[in-house]
Amino acid sequence: MAIKESSAQGNTKRAGKTNEVLRKTTDAGTAKPDQNTIGKTEKLNRDPDEQDRLEARKQAERRKRRAQMREERIRIARRQRILAAALVLILVLAFVFAGRQVINHQAWAQSTLSEKVLGYKDLVKKYAKQEKIEKYTDTLLAIMMAETKGEGSDVMQSSESKGLERNSLGPEESIEQACIYYAALIEIAHNLDIKDDKALIQSYNYGPGYLTYIANNGKKHTENLAIEYAKEHSGGEKVRFMHLYAIKKNGGWIYKFGNMFYEAIVESYM
Repeated sequence: MAIKESSAQGNTKRAGKTNEVLRKTTDAGTAKPDQNTIGKTEKLNRDPDEQDRLEARKQAERRKRRAQMREERIRIARRQRILAAALVLILVLAFVFAGRQVINHQAWAQSTLSEKVLGYKDLVKKYAKQEKIEKYTDTLLAIMMAETKGEGSDVMQSSESKGLERNSLGPEESIEQACIYYAALIEIAHNLDIKDDKALIQSYNYGPGYLTYIANNGKKHTENLAIEYAKEHSGGEKVRFMHLYAIKKNGGWIYKFGNMFYEAIVESYM
């Protein structure tokens, strides 16, 4: 009897294990599929038209990014060009300002009489006193500085006022004739009721006809009147004149008749 019971218990255990195996197999057969597997499967089963639309959107986004990058590069390049242009402008303005400072400095430096001109001071005084225009001694020295700086023989460039060829007088003769000529201009101005020393200085260069012109135009010299007078007598023809004053005023030219800036240049030496 003991042997039969033991055999029955063994059969029961084996039956239980068999049922357990069957249950696990059934559970495995009904288990839920993995989510990644589902995603891959769904992706494979998508409509081909939808895949085309997705690809088109991606390409559009890539094009948009490339366009944005190009625009950014263009903006950077434009900013660089603007900065470069601003830098060039600053440099040009600095150069122009420095150039004007140099011109002003040089003009001031040249406003003193040269040693050679000062060497003629006693002779100028002598003949100015002789013509009773001694108070114009400094003016006559400034005229000599403007004309020749005391160089050469005809230091006052007065030969032509005597009816002679240019540079045909010696230094002393030139000074004497200049004083005679200046005294004559003073008398003409007095007769025309012109009380303007600047008109006398400009007339030394233009001739006494300028005093008549001044008498008919306000009886006072101005640079504009001098310019108009030269323009009329030159027919508007211009010539280069690289004096610092002319360069500063108009780039370096005068009308081809005398020197329309003569008075201002002479006065700079007074």
